[in-house]
Amino acid sequence: MKTTSTTSTSNRPQGLRPAFAALVFSIAALAPPQVAVSAKTIEPQEFIRTLTDRALSVLRDDALDNEQKALRLESELGDCCDFATTAKLVLARNWKQFVPAQQEEFVGLFKDYLVANYRKNIDGYAGETVEITGGREESRGDYTVRTRILRAGQDEVLVDYRLRKTDSAQWLIIDIIAEGISLVSNLRSQFQEIYTRDGADGILKAMRAKISNPE
Repeated sequence: MKTTSTTSTSNRPQGLRPAFAALVFSIAALAPPQVAVSAKTIEPQEFIRTLTDRALSVLRDDALDNEQKALRLESELGDCCDFATTAKLVLARNWKQFVPAQQEEFVGLFKDYLVANYRKNIDGYAGETVEITGGREESRGDYTVRTRILRAGQDEVLVDYRLRKTDSAQWLIIDIIAEGISLVSNLRSQFQEIYTRDGADGILKAMRAKISNPE
């Protein structure tokens, strides 16, 4: 069964803009703090529906300005995204070339980068709707939830959420794929170029610069 809720996006991208990806990823990372969302109590598609509905309660609140909305979203950000796994996937084989202190710093910078981008784009909400169109099982026990974002008078945007289960059986988001382009793959190619040229320190420096000046 298809389910529909309302969330935020922009016009159909000609490619995956990092800011668009960060906004979708960050908003999807919200869950009611008083509820333990786990595989035992909720299926992946319902998990995504719950997250987008939670974001809506903030985005549709006309009593809040953009800064207040960003703070409200940010206060709940992270409970339902596995930033550590996503960071490892982004760095791929280069992850092992980072010493533990660099790995820890990169995970923190990666999350800050996504937050900086969604804060910059928080005013993009314009009454879009999200329709969950299905899902599929993936390798490693992962699950992909397929959605499409609809906006009156504009083309739909297809967005998939890839989830992975933790040891405690909790679903966490590890990637989004917008219009067939993965956030992880998109960033991986960028960081590979930087690593080849400047190594681990160069990547950390680039991340600090991205946070200071979101795209």
